[in-house]
Amino acid sequence: MQRFLTCLTGMIFPLLLTSCFQEDSMVLPHEQGEMLEGRVAMGGLYGTQVFYDLRENEIAASAPVTAWDLSFACGEGAWTIRLNSSKFMYAGNSRDTSFRQVPVAEELGMKFDASNGDPDSTAISDWVVQTEDTVWSRREVYLLDLGLDTMGNPLGNMKVQFETLGQDYRIRYARPDGSDEQVHVVVRNPLREQVYFSFRNGVVDVAPPPSGWSLLFTKYTTMLVTDEGENYPYIVNGVLLNPAGVTAALDTIHDFMELQLADTLDLELTTRSDLIGYDWKYYNFDAGVYTIVPDMNYVIRDRDGFYYKLRFIDFYSDTGEKGYPHFEYLRL
Repeated sequence: MQRFLTCLTGMIFPLLLTSCFQEDSMVLPHEQGEMLEGRVAMGGLYGTQVFYDLRENEIAASAPVTAWDLSFACGEGAWTIRLNSSKFMYAGNSRDTSFRQVPVAEELGMKFDASNGDPDSTAISDWVVQTEDTVWSRREVYLLDLGLDTMGNPLGNMKVQFETLGQDYRIRYARPDGSDEQVHVVVRNPLREQVYFSFRNGVVDVAPPPSGWSLLFTKYTTMLVTDEGENYPYIVNGVLLNPAGVTAALDTIHDFMELQLADTLDLELTTRSDLIGYDWKYYNFDAGVYTIVPDMNYVIRDRDGFYYKLRFIDFYSDTGEKGYPHFEYLRL
């Protein structure tokens, strides 16, 4: 009887959610999966970004965190430009359309992208104006701090002017003094959620197709708060959600092994990119190691509508090197 009720719950649960996810296809009744384990190699200096696919239980792609500088949205009607926050990049708008100017960071109110993935909270959020019929660039020059390499060395600055070119992006960039000026057209790729661009190498292949990954293991910039309540930017090492349809929620109430699909009805899943984030671990100063925080369960809903429960069990490799998140998960 208990087995029958469990199966019946799995059949009814997707129907209860159709009103919340109108654009998603209904997930057919299915058996619960088996417990799986995953481990990714970010490395001791966290120099690698790893895209992980929960459905296939495999690494879908990986790339050095320094492989790219900007990403350009490819979705219809989307014009979001993001900084590579894993390098501690930030930017400021000069409010001037003259490319001859030499922008000074201290005069621009430099900003970081918000780690929650909100497209309206990016440092380059207001470069374009959209109406019902037209899209046009303000053509204002931005100063970009290119952040740090994996050893913590500064990578310098770049001034950039963004323009629209039909449905594509045209970028003009140079060093602040005008040297090394170049122009590049970034073409939308309908098979990708974002196109990644490097000032050194042009368009680069970083992420797999949106349907091919669930979680991104990476370092990224977020805002922490001082004891006085002031925000300050800081590099952390953790997990970001695939912005193309993956949602998640934190559960601290249920025992991980007992957590069932029906229990997720009480959870509010969100598209917030840093929902899983970095604080599932903490640094134990007495022991000099990272320790996994107990009783932090994550419920993840993938693009296909399947639900998973996941928890972290280690942050070290078999040889004791940090930067190797180890987790276990199960499809509900």
